[in-house]
Amino acid sequence: MKGFIPASWFSKHKSLQQNETSLKIKRSEKTILVVDDSRTQLFATKRTLEEYGFKVKTAENGKHGILAAKHEKPDLILMDIVMPEVNGFQATRYLTRHPETSHIPIIIVSGSTQEADKAWGLKLGARDFLTKPTEPAMLMTKVIRQLQASQLQMQTESNAASQSA
Repeated sequence: MKGFIPASWFSKHKSLQQNETSLKIKRSEKTILVVDDSRTQLFATKRTLEEYGFKVKTAENGKHGILAAKHEKPDLILMDIVMPEVNGFQATRYLTRHPETSHIPIIIVSGSTQEADKAWGLKLGARDFLTKPTEPAMLMTKVIRQLQASQLQMQTESNAASQSA
């Protein structure tokens, strides 16, 4: 056990440790909306997410993505940038600025490697950025990280509301 350092040595509060253990994601209860105009990309991403146990809904452009997000209330959205009618930047801006969808984390998934596209997507409210083609391990890492952050935020808001009541 040489080199082993218990995580509890670095934790200031036991409640933080309890929060971390309660952040396990029940994948079968989480719905992810994939918005992409490429049917090949939609199929591949949907298949990967379903193999990892998530429920998946799809939309073929930003306009349909906005409508699906309002109707389905997904736990996370994977958003392409270049799409007809309403592009991913426009859809992201809309979804992050409207109260009924602003809590849904969005990850931009794009073929663009331009730092400007990444910066713009994050400025519009996306929480992360992935470059196509996506590796399943990287996709899952980012998806789970965003779902955990969203869950922690909801728990924190719930605790604050109950303490102020």
